[in-house]
Amino acid sequence: MFSDIISFVESNKIALQKSYQRHAVVFHAGADNDVINAFIKEIPYEHKLIISGCLDRSLSDKKMTAVLGEEYDAVVYDAREQFNPDVLGAVSGVLRGGGYLFLILPAKGLSATKPSGFFDGLFSDHVYQMLIHDAVTYFGDKTTKSKIKISSALNEGFLSGVYRTQDQKSAVKSILSSLQNNNTYCSVLTSGRGRGKSASLGIIASDLIKNNACKILLSAPKLSVSAPIFEHLKRQCAGGELHRAEFVFQQSSLKFIAPDLLIDMLPEADVLFVDEAAAIPLPMLKCLLDHYSNIIFSTTTHGYEGTGRGFVLKFYNMLNQIKPGWVKHELHQPVRWSINDPLEKWIEDVLFLNLPTSRKINCKRDVKHYHVDLINRHELIQDKNKLNSMFSLLLFAHYRTRPSDFKYLLDSENVRVYGLYDGSEILGVLVVNQEGGFDKDISSAIYKGERRPQGSMLAQTLCFHGGYENAATLHYARIMRIAIHPDCQGLGLGSFLLGQVLREEKKYSIDVMGASFSATKLMLEFWNNNDFKLMRVGFSRDHVSASHSAVVCKSLNSTGDNLVSELGGKFKRNISLWMQGSLQEISSEIKYSIIYDINSESKLSLQDVNFNDVLDVKSFALYNRNYEVCLPAIVRYIYKFRNQITLLSKEDKKILDLSFKYMSDLKKIALVMRLQGKSQAEKKLRIAMQHLIKLTESSELE
Repeated sequence: MFSDIISFVESNKIALQKSYQRHAVVFHAGADNDVINAFIKEIPYEHKLIISGCLDRSLSDKKMTAVLGEEYDAVVYDAREQFNPDVLGAVSGVLRGGGYLFLILPAKGLSATKPSGFFDGLFSDHVYQMLIHDAVTYFGDKTTKSKIKISSALNEGFLSGVYRTQDQKSAVKSILSSLQNNNTYCSVLTSGRGRGKSASLGIIASDLIKNNACKILLSAPKLSVSAPIFEHLKRQCAGGELHRAEFVFQQSSLKFIAPDLLIDMLPEADVLFVDEAAAIPLPMLKCLLDHYSNIIFSTTTHGYEGTGRGFVLKFYNMLNQIKPGWVKHELHQPVRWSINDPLEKWIEDVLFLNLPTSRKINCKRDVKHYHVDLINRHELIQDKNKLNSMFSLLLFAHYRTRPSDFKYLLDSENVRVYGLYDGSEILGVLVVNQEGGFDKDISSAIYKGERRPQGSMLAQTLCFHGGYENAATLHYARIMRIAIHPDCQGLGLGSFLLGQVLREEKKYSIDVMGASFSATKLMLEFWNNNDFKLMRVGFSRDHVSASHSAVVCKSLNSTGDNLVSELGGKFKRNISLWMQGSLQEISSEIKYSIIYDINSESKLSLQDVNFNDVLDVKSFALYNRNYEVCLPAIVRYIYKFRNQITLLSKEDKKILDLSFKYMSDLKKIALVMRLQGKSQAEKKLRIAMQHLIKLTESSELE
């Protein structure tokens, strides 16, 4: 087989290079890595990228972000162990025109309908159906095409010099002219993948830095996204100095700053660049629009990163209100491959990257016109229109819906998908993931910080962070996604869909339904209005959204009643102390949304140590529970037994006093005590609490 593949590649290489199109070769292979390594050496291209966990000169999929700005003539994706659609999307983007994408699948024999070694699940069925395509040659059937069908729409040609395409040149020239001739300017640069969007920002930055004394700030979800911009600066601004996140040229500079720090500090800048803006929540972008006079946004309209056109529609509406003179520039011609490249179209179809927007509809206001049904995923995969409609709703409603999310929705045995229908038309989707159901030993190990089973986020957080030792033995339905057609929002259909699903989930012996989400005023209000109780607010902020996560729950039976009542009450009891410590920097809007419901709880005396406090204190001291989640109990315990602390050693007394004074700031405690970081401070605090417990346990609840 390998010799046949090499012959096929060589016989079509010249035609493929002339057309500047790309092609995929899909085949099965066994576990003999030496054979595959030998095959890869024979591939008649020098510049190859190999994504694998075991092949020679390969990168693991976790490290591939380091090469996303580069270009390769041949890409090999070894999917024998696991097929990750996000990886397939990413590697296809670094393959330039004239090259081949090799997808290696496991070899386990053939069935009548599909190779059993393809990979399991409904997503596999979808991909297998897509192998009959001009962009793909599949070496798994008896018959294989010998010639690649070359599209008649060839590339329009590239420009020489800095610019690769005419639309890139036009967009950059227009933006530079507007920045020079206007005191305020807002532009949005959009494109599909491989159109030179980041390179365009690099060209703009180079021109501004060379011809003006200016300060440019650049923000993006992560620094690696902005690598092409810095590469252009290095090439275009000779003599400039590149540090890890800043480029300095004479009196000018471009500095990278993470979105959360940008919002916190709002440093001065002549121009602000926001790359991959679709990954940043709209409230943060609004703050930037209000503060900066000259701002250029760029975003990928659809891509494997899980962001795109759903964001664009909402963002454009906001721009029309805040910056009515904003200008849109769109890059159409690819710079890495030809126009109408068949492989690009195939990747988009396989990974649901270019779903059509939902059509405009007039929604009925009375919920009696709608019904909710559990969606049969086996039937769904055979109905492409229904499948695309459902995924389109999810994609446009959520910032970060990746191809791997679609795979999980189709394949996971723990997932149930519900649809909201008007007749046969789907207008809403709610996805739940069943979790928990562990035995008592595993639940106890999770509580103690000794185990972290995959796929049970809600069960784990209530057990470990909430401090309910048997929480993971309960059965949960975690709401992963809820989406309503844009034209039907604001009519109460989300609450109607949720209420219907709550009733249905009781059939599966679910004890508790819950959700985890970025805490915003609107989201907190939605869940509160549907009688979901707040169980937890995450202590750290997402570096992109600058939001804290929140967990809410609702009981479906008496077993769930006990858990929700106890942990809901515990959260109310503890939140005022958390807001003095770990959550002291939470936004005032979110703080108000949380605290208006707990006024009666916030005046409790620090001396009121209850049974749950004792459990939290002991689980921190004796096991591996997190210091921050146990903080309120530790503070109350230290305060109640402040007189007995004088009987402890000088070191124990000091760290307990500092813990009470600085609350969650272990870094400050370590600094004062001259310890080697937060981990050593936490270790010493555990030991001190053990000594205090031993001294006081006979009078803990007196």
